Amino acid sequence: MVTAGGQPQSQDSRDEILKAAIHLFATRGFHETSMSEVAREAKVSKALIFWHFKTKEELFLAVLNKLLEPYVIDFAEESEKLDPREQIKKLIGGYVNFVRENASSVSFFLRRFMSGEEMPEAFTEQIRRLYDLYKALLTDRIRMGQEQGLCSCSNQPGVTANFVLAALNGLLINLLFMSQAQIDLDSALDMLYGLLFGATTGDASAH
Repeated sequence: MVTAGGQPQSQDSRDEILKAAIHLFATRGFHETSMSEVAREAKVSKALIFWHFKTKEELFLAVLNKLLEPYVIDFAEESEKLDPREQIKKLIGGYVNFVRENASSVSFFLRRFMSGEEMPEAFTEQIRRLYDLYKALLTDRIRMGQEQGLCSCSNQPGVTANFVLAALNGLLINLLFMSQAQIDLDSALDMLYGLLFGATTGDASAH
């Protein structure tokens, strides 16, 4: 589809479709959202949506990647000047910030997983891949921290990473589904850093 505006106009329409889909998937759910509803929300034709995305599953995966895009960290470049301790804090902070800033979408995923609702293999595979990549990065940085004496925990790096993720997931589920007054997330993160590094950080900027 070539228009007078060329590629920028095509990109603009794709961005509007993704913005509408993010809102609808988060508020109505995947199965309850139709491509026609996305078209109405984005103020574009249904044909234009199918020009960009062949199926609803493909649109959903594009939404997932759009949500994660700001949090994809290129450690080879951005973290090369940070020691492993700061890299671990950066990984944990990024995980928490992603959930905080995309609470409605994350709640949508979790409710469906927890209810046992069947979801297309394409999304569960993508989510597992991203989760496994995150865990591998965290495990590697914990190993480096232990080798350099920056991480006080003595368990195997993989065991420690699993503990950190279990703690984070528990905290974030409480944040999403319980009264926020019941949990002080920043204090909980300081406790977690204390377990990892031997003392509470008191560094709010790490969150």
